[in-house]
Parts: sequence; structure tokens; C-alpha cells
Amino acid sequence: MLNNIKLIINKGKTRYQRKLTNMNKLRLPLTLLLFAFIAFIVQSCNKDSITAYAYTTAPIQANIDGNTWAPDTASLAINYNSASSTKTLSFTGQQNTRQVLFSVTIPNTNTTGFPLNTYGINEVNVIAQYNTQQKNSSGIYVFMPQGTVEPGAGSIVVTAIDSVKKQITGTFSFYSRTTIYDSQGNVISINVDNIEAGEFTNVPYTFTSN
Repeated sequence: MLNNIKLIINKGKTRYQRKLTNMNKLRLPLTLLLFAFIAFIVQSCNKDSITAYAYTTAPIQANIDGNTWAPDTASLAINYNSASSTKTLSFTGQQNTRQVLFSVTIPNTNTTGFPLNTYGINEVNVIAQYNTQQKNSSGIYVFMPQGTVEPGAGSIVVTAIDSVKKQITGTFSFYSRTTIYDSQGNVISINVDNIEAGEFTNVPYTFTSN
């Protein structure tokens, strides 16, 4: 009788040990899959969190839809309007078929400088525009707005200014949205152009007063 009991106990232990062995065998591939999944997540997070921009040595540049934009021709100007007692900082830059414009108008005095501040785009006194070359009604390529830059779509930041040398430094970024409608007014598609990481560094500007 005792021998039978010992046999049953031994068999029970054997089944338990086999179960543990099978579980350990399952744990190994599951562990490998877990580590592979974690590595994938980390790599994906790194790709999402790190955005690489190909900067140039140009004093004015930006990243437009993933491509480096450094204008061939550009102008920065500050104008004081005595009638309205306002000062306007305006910028125009173009390279090939792409053009970026922005302006900031604020109440100010007749001085050659400009207040250091962050100016959010609001379509009232802070305006930005992204243009591309398109055919007009005469079949001639001209710069025309590529979408609409709406209020809250970005900002212009003035970080430094030398009113003696008349040099200004700052950043800009915004997006322009193009919405296509059908004949019934239903939205067919929406395209967004991103003007990111824009900067102007110690760029000469002109000052006028009228």
C-alpha cells in the first residue's frame, strides 16, 4: 500500500516537473519576443522624437515639407508709420519656385530697433504666407499663395537685434493648409505644407520712417 502511494506521489511530481519544463520552454521564445518588441518600440520612439534637418550655412533658412530652403534673394525691413504710430517688421525670401513672407505690425515709437518677443500668427497684425510659382490666367508663372495660413498656425520670434549695425536674429515656423472642395462644397482633400525650423541670423535690415 505504501509503495503504491509513493508511486502516485512520484508520478505527480513528474507531471508537475514536466509542466514546469514546458512552461520554461515557452518562456524563452516569449522573452525573446518581448525583448524584440521593446527594441522596436524604443527604435520607433527615437525616430519619432528626433527630427533631423539638413542645415546650411545660409543666414536665412527653413525646412519646407522636409526639404532645406535657403532663399537666393531675401529682404528684411522695419518701417515706422508716423500716421498710425506703428512699426512693421517685414520679410520676403524666395528660392526657385518657393517663397516665404511674413510681417509683424505693433504700436511703437520711431526708433530703428524692434521689440524682442514671440509673435503668434493671427491674420491681423501678424501675418505669414507661403507661395509657390503657379500659372495665372495668362499662362505666366507667378508666385501665388499655396493654401492659407490661419490664426494660430505658427509664430515669428525676434530673439536679438542690433539697431546700430541694423542686424536682426530670430526664428519662424508655420503651416499653410489647402482644402479642396467638390461642387457641392464637400471636402475632398486637405493638404498641409509645413514651414519649420525657420531662422534668420544677424541678417541686415533696412529702416524707413514715413
